[in-house]
Amino acid sequence: MSSNNHLRSNLHRELVASGKRDQLVELLKSRLIESGWRDDLKAYTKERINSKDSAQSVDEIIKDVSPHARATVPDKVKTELLAQISAFVEDNM
Repeated sequence: MSSNNHLRSNLHRELVASGKRDQLVELLKSRLIESGWRDDLKAYTKERINSKDSAQSVDEIIKDVSPHARATVPDKVKTELLAQISAFVEDNM
């Protein structure tokens, strides 16, 4: 295991053990809803599904929509989450 993977594993373990991971997930959910990202992604997904001629599996839809979803997360949300994670690392690791 590379040192980077080891650090990620340790960080994940600490985040879960402290309950901070759940807090971060809830923060992310609320910020994405507040920013309108969730509604925009729903609309985008419906458009993509309706534009296809054949039925798609859920896995195919996810594969199709995921790049757009990642690319459209507001920078403000990313910055806030990163700041929270950085503060956790400084305080606990």
